[in-house]
Amino acid sequence: MHLVRTAQLNTLTLSQMADQKANILIGATFVVFSLSVTRLLGSEITLATVCLALTAFVSSLFAVLSVLPTTNRMDPKNKNFNILFFGHFTGMDEEQWKQKLLTEFQADETVYRAMLRDVYQNGQVLYGKKYRYLAYAYRIFLSGLFVTMVVYASEFAISLR
Repeated sequence: MHLVRTAQLNTLTLSQMADQKANILIGATFVVFSLSVTRLLGSEITLATVCLALTAFVSSLFAVLSVLPTTNRMDPKNKNFNILFFGHFTGMDEEQWKQKLLTEFQADETVYRAMLRDVYQNGQVLYGKKYRYLAYAYRIFLSGLFVTMVVYASEFAISLR
């Protein structure tokens, strides 16, 4: 039981860390995007500024996607139904939910199975959605900074001629 609880807590902690990283990146990319757009509106348009604005915007989109919740209800008869996940059981009325819990959790094994399903499904979301989109967001932002630096250096070198 303690092993499963520890796994649930670790998954929750990793999910919170991913959300915090996404929020930091969202803030940073919005600042960079806002400053880039302000510069584009106030002076001559440069390719470096356009690159920076575009990559900051795309990066922020992926960061938002990593924390965007899904809100689809699931039929309790579906094989992927998770009685412990609020997004699934909110489609049931309270009495139906309590009765299903009491019926299923009469044996220790069914409690463990439900907890393990919860850990597994949370891990799938964490790996398949949050960390994947967050990794894309960071890679796009870092690539954008690098491309912007190269383009800016090229524009600067051309202007010296």
